[in-house]
Amino acid sequence: MDYLGEVETITHDGKIIVRAVTTPDVNNTVFDSLEHKIGTVKRVFGPVDSPYVTVLPTTKADLNGYLNKKTYFKGENRNGKDKGRRGRN
Repeated sequence: MDYLGEVETITHDGKIIVRAVTTPDVNNTVFDSLEHKIGTVKRVFGPVDSPYVTVLPTTKADLNGYLNKKTYFKGENRNGKDKGRRGRN
């Protein structure tokens, strides 16, 4: 697991905004410091030096407890899947 950043805010529609120190891929899984799954990365935006990440939580339970908490992410090793290879003609 790699360090993602700290939770900045919770949006009105229930998404989590994280101020990231590294840039994760979309659909990477996000965890808290106790390795509990928080959700998945849905969008990366903002400046290149310190981007923001939108996380879609797996549950809508009390998300305010995540404010200012450290988050981590784990990338998915796809092993060559979805490379866009073309079939032979």
